[in-house]
Amino acid sequence: MIRNGVDVDKLGGMIEAVKRDPSLAALKFTMHSEWKGGLRAQHAGGQYTVGTTTTKHQSSRPIVTDEPPEVLGTDAGVSPLEMTLAALASCLMVGYSANAAAMGIDLEEVTLDLVGEGNLQGFMNIGTTRPGLSKITVNANVRAKNTPQQKIQELHDYVNQHSPIWDTIANPVRVESRLMTKSGTQQPRVS
Repeated sequence: MIRNGVDVDKLGGMIEAVKRDPSLAALKFTMHSEWKGGLRAQHAGGQYTVGTTTTKHQSSRPIVTDEPPEVLGTDAGVSPLEMTLAALASCLMVGYSANAAAMGIDLEEVTLDLVGEGNLQGFMNIGTTRPGLSKITVNANVRAKNTPQQKIQELHDYVNQHSPIWDTIANPVRVESRLMTKSGTQQPRVS
């Protein structure tokens, strides 16, 4: 059965398979980024692993990033901050679609408006302000056929509590950065 564009039987099968063999839930994604001059960069997904299967996307989908002129860019692409918001929004969209399907909810419309707030002082090494965002607000509009508001609220809460990108943003994640040189790999910088 297809609901909200999601194959509910396959979704249920995946969940049962992971319950039997948790190694099937392992994820690993890669991204290659290349500087294109100024503040522009181009990014493309590479290999990814889901469970025990490693593969690549069937076609390349490059993403261009840049900063707006007010932050010395040329506005040739979305900003890294907007990419962060888009990553969260896209993960939430997956959550709404798949979880509504699993809960028997037929979605009519889902729109998300996100706002990220921060301060450039941290990036500029001025004072003690951290360089990242200090607040993200998500306003969700969810409409579904013949579904009471309480059920939509349950869906909304579940999606927020189980979003991998929400969790990644909201909780500390180990980040390693290695400088790759012609003579070999430097020791990683870990934070």
